Amino acid sequence: MIASNASTPCNNVPLDTDAFVPSVHWAEHQRIPSQQGGFRRLYDGELMYVYSGSMAVEFQDTEQRLVYHAGDLLVLPPAVRHRTIVLPPGPAHLLGIHFDLYDELDLEIVGDMVVVEANVCSDYFCRWPVLPDGSPAFSRCYRSIPKPIASWMEELQLEQKIQRPGYQTASQGYMQLILTALLRLQQDMNRSIAPAYQSALLKLVEQWHQNLHLPYTNTAMAHRLNISEDYYIRLFKLQFDKSPQQYLMHIRHQAAKRYLRETDYKIEQIGALIGYDDLHNFSHAFKKWQGVSPRAYRNMFQIV
Repeated sequence: MIASNASTPCNNVPLDTDAFVPSVHWAEHQRIPSQQGGFRRLYDGELMYVYSGSMAVEFQDTEQRLVYHAGDLLVLPPAVRHRTIVLPPGPAHLLGIHFDLYDELDLEIVGDMVVVEANVCSDYFCRWPVLPDGSPAFSRCYRSIPKPIASWMEELQLEQKIQRPGYQTASQGYMQLILTALLRLQQDMNRSIAPAYQSALLKLVEQWHQNLHLPYTNTAMAHRLNISEDYYIRLFKLQFDKSPQQYLMHIRHQAAKRYLRETDYKIEQIGALIGYDDLHNFSHAFKKWQGVSPRAYRNMFQIV
């Protein structure tokens, strides 16, 4: 290995899914309070699924700052300098998986995944697939991923934790399922939605997360994008695999559960924060979502 302080190496390779032999280096749940980390690089790739809370990620190779909320997935390539910020009020519950696609990296210490900039091992950076036009095969942000992907990540984490006979083979199988599902999601989006509409929809959803108390009718949202209401709904389903109102209900539900678990706000106040001015309507909607009332749900998490 040769130590170097060179800029980010280019280890891009053409996408060939048949060549994938993914290996998992680390998989764990994390609960992180509100904080801002420093910039870092990884030798391998990382998946990070957000169970609750919110985080922002800044990348030094782009001016775009991405914000991730409950249900979103970060896909982080090797060698890219980035900084993760857990947003207040925190904490964020995350499930992280470090991996490489071509069984390249043999780690003796978990910390070896992170680049020590004073002693960069250039040969350690793992390869990352790109499309024929040179763009990454995987997006860095997938909004509200389908439940099977999150379930496969959970099963993979259990395999790594318990390490029963064959756990490495099982982990590789789950990674193959996850990667295939993400590639198909990416291909569907690339074929179906123009980049300008993708960007507009992401900005729209980001506003929803930050202002859940406001009303968001399909008519008003379509008008903002200067398209018909039917076309807006169709584009939204292609991007997020849910109708706009289904997506809105989902993120309101997730926010309500977090407020009930992690704050002492009155139930009526929580309803108002996510768009319900009437306590009865909020309680009825929450029980329909969760199967129990908001008060009963909060009591499940009270410390005796």
